[in-house]
Amino acid sequence: MEIYTFDKSLQERLVEYTAILSSRGEIVPASQIKAEWSYHVELVIEPVGWRALWKIPKLTCQEFEIRYPTVVIVDVEQVDFSELSALVKIIAVQDEIHLPEKYDVSLTELYPTHNQEITSLDMVGTASCVDQLRFFFNYLWMPWDADDDDNMDWVALHLESRIRLFFDMKRGSICDETCDVIRTLMREGREIQAKITTLEADISDEDDENERVLDEGKTCQLMKLHFRLQQIRTEMEVLENPAMRDMLARNREPDATNTELKRRESRGKRPEGYFVWLGGSIEETLESLTKVRTFLSPDTFLKTINCLQDALYTSDTNDIVLIGDGEHLIRGAGGLEEGGTMKGLCSTQHTILIPRETECGPSLLDFSGGEVILENISVDLGELRAGILVRKGIVRISDCRIFSSNSSVIKLGIVVLSNAKLIAEKTTFIGLGSAIVVHANGYASLSECNFQNCTDGIQLHDDSSVSITDCALSNFKEYGIRMETKKYINGLEHSTGGLNILDNISEVSLNNCKFENNGKGDVALRPSANIALAIKQELTSSLAS
Repeated sequence: MEIYTFDKSLQERLVEYTAILSSRGEIVPASQIKAEWSYHVELVIEPVGWRALWKIPKLTCQEFEIRYPTVVIVDVEQVDFSELSALVKIIAVQDEIHLPEKYDVSLTELYPTHNQEITSLDMVGTASCVDQLRFFFNYLWMPWDADDDDNMDWVALHLESRIRLFFDMKRGSICDETCDVIRTLMREGREIQAKITTLEADISDEDDENERVLDEGKTCQLMKLHFRLQQIRTEMEVLENPAMRDMLARNREPDATNTELKRRESRGKRPEGYFVWLGGSIEETLESLTKVRTFLSPDTFLKTINCLQDALYTSDTNDIVLIGDGEHLIRGAGGLEEGGTMKGLCSTQHTILIPRETECGPSLLDFSGGEVILENISVDLGELRAGILVRKGIVRISDCRIFSSNSSVIKLGIVVLSNAKLIAEKTTFIGLGSAIVVHANGYASLSECNFQNCTDGIQLHDDSSVSITDCALSNFKEYGIRMETKKYINGLEHSTGGLNILDNISEVSLNNCKFENNGKGDVALRPSANIALAIKQELTSSLAS
């Protein structure tokens, strides 16, 4: 189903938003921005009767216990202009999911379609307005803006600088490192603002209903969140200013990475490794060092460190990082993103990688080239969407455990993108929505892997391929293998059943695998979720940002 899409230039965006927000030539404080949008939306958007795709947001998918992203077809029954929302009636879904017949949704979640039952509607104007609204609140409005002073003109202060920031990042005018910082700060700011809203509501309810002293723990947490949000705001105000960005880039001090690089050069070409040890008795330490010795060549230059993130940050491609038992807080793969080894020395269950709260990207480990080896470690997704993202190259996983301590249908264990390869052996996936997702032209090989308390085992797309040997694809809440395809089904038809469905699908190879007790079927073929061009890249783009 085709939707309206818009690709506008910087100048077009600037002219549009200036006209919408400050056409009267008056000061527009942050507190007035929503009202200005309400006036504009009421003038432009059709109030009732138009059809759209609703891309259900992540938290709503989690609430309804359905996979993310999920897209459904809706009819708009009423637009609430003051709240910038709409009451929609759900008329078609992609899968066997249960949703309310009607639901209040944000206008920014709707994608108007070309095909309309009422042809007299101004759908170009409506779709353009929804696109303007979505772009504004996704990229230009920051969670701390609502706290601005009412004497400050939001449009004069922020509009042009933030539009230019977006297009500078899009064009590659800003270095990748700074772009990553900006995206991380924006994501963290929105997450913190959501937590603040929830905590303030909880504290207010306790105060009203129980008339008791406020919980000091929640109050302290709320205070820390406000402090952190203020820090993020200060950093972003600097990064929004192009002159300040350029000055910081020119005067950047040598960091620990550059210092380590010089030290490596002075040592000459030799293998290097890190031993991450959180501490223990002399006997335990000596025992661990003995294990370390068996994994490294005699000429390896070894450093001992007590923080895994520091080891990853200063490591270089093809280094080996040996990890002692314990919980290790990290925010990414650091220098091993393009190749290297991470290996646990003790039991898999007791060597756990955990995301630093709000400091990670959408995935805990993000690999983008070369060959990566992960052995004998556990990866806990925590609040993150995905555990491991394989963008390029080969990732080999052995005797590992990928799990979510916060189990959810929207969680993904490992995502394999186009032209990337995953080889997993004797690895267990626990508490995930989809254990493994393989995109077009990606490849996965699984051997002796197990799955526990997952919604789906393996999710495939057209032109992806998978080889599965000696795996137990059983006890899933829905399907052992789920394939989103246009090649093997027609239109919106579905196909669910046993392994015979895979007979004509050459991309899937099974050898001595067990399929038992799966909630909805062993195999499912579903129409591709890529219904709309503006939505179909949602998973990849969100994980890539």
